[in-house]
Amino acid sequence: MCYFVYRRLAFAQVLPNIYRCVVQNFGINHVDKCLSLLPTSIRSFSTNIDQVEKDYLFTVSYLIKSCGLSPERAKSASKRIKLQSVERPDSILTILRNHGFTAAHITKLVGMRPSLLLANPEMSILPKFKFFKSLGITDAEIASVCSSIPSILSNSLENLLIPNFKFLKSVLLSDENVIRAFRKKSWLFQQDLAKTVSPKLAVLKELGMPKPFIALILTCYASIVLQNRESFDKNIKKVIEMGFDPRKSGFIHAMQVFASMSQSTLEQKFEIFRGWGWSDEDIMLVFRRCPICINASGSKIMNAMEFLVKKMGWQSTDIALYPDVFLMNLEKRVIPRCLVIEVLQLKGLVKKNLSLRTFLNPVEKLFLDRFVKKYLDKVPELMNIYQRNDGFQALDMNVYVSSRKL
Repeated sequence: MCYFVYRRLAFAQVLPNIYRCVVQNFGINHVDKCLSLLPTSIRSFSTNIDQVEKDYLFTVSYLIKSCGLSPERAKSASKRIKLQSVERPDSILTILRNHGFTAAHITKLVGMRPSLLLANPEMSILPKFKFFKSLGITDAEIASVCSSIPSILSNSLENLLIPNFKFLKSVLLSDENVIRAFRKKSWLFQQDLAKTVSPKLAVLKELGMPKPFIALILTCYASIVLQNRESFDKNIKKVIEMGFDPRKSGFIHAMQVFASMSQSTLEQKFEIFRGWGWSDEDIMLVFRRCPICINASGSKIMNAMEFLVKKMGWQSTDIALYPDVFLMNLEKRVIPRCLVIEVLQLKGLVKKNLSLRTFLNPVEKLFLDRFVKKYLDKVPELMNIYQRNDGFQALDMNVYVSSRKL
């Protein structure tokens, strides 16, 4: 009976784990005392405990000295790997260094996936390096990507990486685009795209979405196709019912909002707008005009409305005609431009009913040419007004304007 109990404990890794716990929390000097608390029937069979201690200390030491891990990270990593010699891990490290991995890359990779130190280099790692290099990907790029997402080196070349490459090429249309995706969107090589992504892209194709838009989703709006199928189908139906056309970019933006935001969070954003007097029709108008505006934080929406309505005197419902304002930098773009327009309106140089789009939408150079440099002969201080650095809370338009002799 005692032998049976010991074997069950040993095979379940209970004894090694007990030992590691003792060493990590109380130190080696307390091992004998703590283990003495175990039943004699179990201790009598624990003849391998010295080897457990040796393996643990060797593993931690190797991870620190050869891989650059901190003592804390080495102890944590030792729970996922047991090293008994340097032969295999040394060969792995040599291969990594020979393929452009720096010390920092190795530390990062091993810290995230220590089990790679026991991989079979000829079967697991080298073929992947060869495959990636055959595509024109450099050693430095391989090192950068794989140290950030080490699971790429664990995934099957034949069953995952190569099929994903072929699938991506069918969508992105060229080797160059796939290589660019590997460099910037390496998550695409982590999962079975044919199983998780392809069926959803097929739905979008059936709806008439152009190929360039599908490629855009895959590389820039991945949350749309990474959601589960039930949510994907539900959001597709919702977006179509709202009147979005799959052949236009607004469809993608609307899908992205629903894929990345819970219904409760979306409703909280809508409540902010309602608090400023918007009707549900106004909110839907904003969503149709600029779906991604809803991604702006609640505080950013509140600050923009506070400034435009209370400081500038705009009707809150007028802002619904140009919701892009919620995506703009309030301090660096919206406030300075509004200051300039306010001054020009007070001087009668531009019409009072100028739309937000007219002066917020143009690029910097165009705005300066149209609304600043053009009027410097009549308002010499206009450039200084535009370049003011006052914060949002300190802004008082009436005091500012009345304090200047314009």
